[in-house]
Amino acid sequence: MLVKFNNFPEVKVGNYTDQSAGTGCTVVLFEQPLTGSVSVRGGGPGSRELALLDPSTNMNQINAVLLTGGSAFGLAAAEGVMKYLEEKDIGYQTDIAKIPIVPSAVIYDLNYKHPQIRPGSNEGYFASTAAESEFEIGSKGVGTGANCGKLIGMDKSSKSGLGYAENNLEKIKVSVLTVCNAVGNIIDPKNGKIVAGIQGEDGYISHQSVINENMEGLLKTNTTLGVVITNVRLNKAELKKIADMAHDGLARTVNPVHTMYDGDTIFVFTTNQVQADLNITGILTADAFSDSILNGVVAVQREEEVSSQNDL
Repeated sequence: MLVKFNNFPEVKVGNYTDQSAGTGCTVVLFEQPLTGSVSVRGGGPGSRELALLDPSTNMNQINAVLLTGGSAFGLAAAEGVMKYLEEKDIGYQTDIAKIPIVPSAVIYDLNYKHPQIRPGSNEGYFASTAAESEFEIGSKGVGTGANCGKLIGMDKSSKSGLGYAENNLEKIKVSVLTVCNAVGNIIDPKNGKIVAGIQGEDGYISHQSVINENMEGLLKTNTTLGVVITNVRLNKAELKKIADMAHDGLARTVNPVHTMYDGDTIFVFTTNQVQADLNITGILTADAFSDSILNGVVAVQREEEVSSQNDL
């Protein structure tokens, strides 16, 4: 499914997709460096350069964000993103060179198809060269190896993927990109229905009906990542608060979530264009985060429908 960063045409998204290996990566490039922060609620994140986003640090010039499959191995893709940006003379100016600043986070997709094949520098570079305002969601980029409903095994899981949503109110603009790789179910908070997840004989089944004390190993495969862009003027501490509030939208939509094995990580950046209320911005962001996860599922299900029709 093709979508567009309507709110922020200066933000580009690029995907590298390897369907045969069941993995990929997604790069979000900023035309101008942005101030950002991050909120990590999962107990087992895989990441790079997150410390620079802490409100107590000096860095306020982020050039790109990488979301990648391949678990910690996939962080090598950030080198390709940095290479691309260096060639474009983009980065934080030091006395010797411009250093591209690329915070990165991973999902665990090694249990999907081929664990020995992971995104690396070449794949990160490719995704950067492919970055446009229009991009595909679903089983694309970092969403290629994303699944949900893995609580009783991969054979009972459902496909999930890369999602996108926008939520605007008057002068406030919010855009959200997500990848949901959940061990549990994806739930539409508007009606409480499971839209993807653990597959039973007669449809999806709740995690409450299958959870037990012997599931510690299965809980280790649950991560949702997100990148939020807003136009509201916020400092790094305020951006972190928005990221914290975005996790509310995640928790409304994915269950279970935020366990000690999750890598749940949400980045928030601002173009600093308008003055607006932080609380309203956070509420809009949480709703958009939920919608983005759901849109990713819809995109995957449409892909599956097309594939089934082509097989007939």
